[in-house]
Amino acid sequence: MITSFKTQAYQFVTNGILKYLSFYHKKDKEKSIELLIKLFEKAEKFALKHKEEEVAGVIRFIIDKLKKRNPVILGYYYKILEKSPKVREKFFGNLLIRAFLTGRTKRKKFAKKQNLPAPFFFVISPTMRCNLNCKGCYAWQYKKTEELPFEIIDKIFSDAKKMGIYFITVSGGEPFLRKDLLDLFKKHNDIYFQVFTNGTLIDENLAQTLSELGNVAVVISIEGLKKETDLRRGSGVFERVSLAMENLKKAGVIFGYSTMPCQLNWQILLKDEFYEFLERKGALFGWFFQYIPVGKDPDPSLMLTPRQRVEINKKVHEIRKKMPMFAVDFWTDGPYVKGCLAAGRDGGGYFHINVYGDVEPCVFMHFAQDNVKDLYQKGKHLWDALRSPFFCWIRNHQPFNKEHRMPCMVIDNPHFLREAVKETHPYPTYKEAKNIICSPQIVSHLDRYSLELSKILKKEKY
Repeated sequence: MITSFKTQAYQFVTNGILKYLSFYHKKDKEKSIELLIKLFEKAEKFALKHKEEEVAGVIRFIIDKLKKRNPVILGYYYKILEKSPKVREKFFGNLLIRAFLTGRTKRKKFAKKQNLPAPFFFVISPTMRCNLNCKGCYAWQYKKTEELPFEIIDKIFSDAKKMGIYFITVSGGEPFLRKDLLDLFKKHNDIYFQVFTNGTLIDENLAQTLSELGNVAVVISIEGLKKETDLRRGSGVFERVSLAMENLKKAGVIFGYSTMPCQLNWQILLKDEFYEFLERKGALFGWFFQYIPVGKDPDPSLMLTPRQRVEINKKVHEIRKKMPMFAVDFWTDGPYVKGCLAAGRDGGGYFHINVYGDVEPCVFMHFAQDNVKDLYQKGKHLWDALRSPFFCWIRNHQPFNKEHRMPCMVIDNPHFLREAVKETHPYPTYKEAKNIICSPQIVSHLDRYSLELSKILKKEKY
């Protein structure tokens, strides 16, 4: 109750400040920046008061950049102020205050009481239906006929808030094929949602609905420019994605992009023209999820070579320094989160709930020992899945490598996944999931790949 009151009080104050920030952004940008600095200084004091030194450190970093008028940080700030009023309110209130500040304290208290880790978020895939047929999709092997019931998702979101989790990623399939998701976003308007989508269903009406909700950031999948996107996703998809971005920008919705570096597109991902296109469209952030041999027709030859992976990561670093469009490399950016995040690891960790309700350690690790439907039937809760021997084994062995630029137990340290499955006996969540640990072709490729990557990173000290 006290935490909830504090959250509401901070959000009330923040909403008032946001109105001033928006007003002065148009009239007096310098005064607007000074007001923002004061807001972050209050947030820093709050974090330090509650012994959240890591959060306070991040806030101090932002304050220092603002005081120096760093163009990249200011670029983010100006873009946020250009969003719709409800989007601005939920970005600061739900994401920054609930998820990062007050939610962190709540997560730690809950975890201590339950003797569990305190993950920051989770990914949920409520449907595997999709209107596209993309090569290499990790989600392809899941059945398209089964979906998580509305009532189960609703209960999952309620459990999340009890755990102090106020940031949830929605994936698929194509999430926007389920119209009832919008009702869930509205019902749980104190959660900040990140929705991964192919973008083809985002017309002006849907963009306006998301603008009015405010608590949904959209991530649109794109493989490069027209040539690369249409090659993997189908003819005409690039134009539909471009239109979706225009609709979101016009409606004042925060959105980013997701791309899958592989042998088909890695060259365009090293060129500025790709990122300049995305910045013009209004993207605020981006995710890089390199191809790994799971899902539809797993093909190790499509993976980046270790050298290509390093070059892509260097480009990600470069983009972060010069563009107000924050890019994240899910694998090679491991040093920023101290390695693997799987199995609900303490701090920034996460897990994945698939369309059947199976609770997987990671969206790319298709094994489980618990299902949320079964847990609820037994009178248990979402957090009980964190107690599984499989999850505990993974957390007990993290980090898998002192070199955090190769944190993953699927592709960077593959012997750990084989050992975890052998010792704890999780079930595969679809028939072919065991290929990642049993297929001679895939196993030998990953062993060679991880060894070569290790050798390269020993020489690369960027």
